[in-house]
Amino acid sequence: MINTNAVKPKSGFSVVKFLRTSLVAVLILALAGCFSSTKVYQTDKTITYKSTLYNMANVQKIDARIMGELPNGDEKNMKGMDKKAVEALLKEDSPITVTTAFKMDSQEMVYERRSVKKYSEFSKMVKNFESAGKKISKFMANKKQTQLKL
Repeated sequence: MINTNAVKPKSGFSVVKFLRTSLVAVLILALAGCFSSTKVYQTDKTITYKSTLYNMANVQKIDARIMGELPNGDEKNMKGMDKKAVEALLKEDSPITVTTAFKMDSQEMVYERRSVKKYSEFSKMVKNFESAGKKISKFMANKKQTQLKL
């Protein structure tokens, strides 16, 4: 007699098929997870100060300037001056117009300009300027942050 029952595939083949399909699905999800975890940050950074916008995207170097303009028109670099030097300068020529500014490659952002008659005014001005410099440094180091309002 001829056996009329068709040959049935063994259940082991369907398990292998299921495992193969599951493995492919897991690999696809794993690859998708790798690509989604790659973070791309926008590199355009801008600083807004006194309603002026400064583009920081291509800035390579930031310098701080503290200049004093004497009543006779001469300019004096006051960056790093100690209390005695500033007081002597004020005693000799008072008032002095002090300008604090950040030089960013080819552009300059004047932070503050005012007439100073006492060392305490100069000291307060320098403290505010240094605080702004720290904010700019922190801003430039943070890859996620794109705007700073001073």
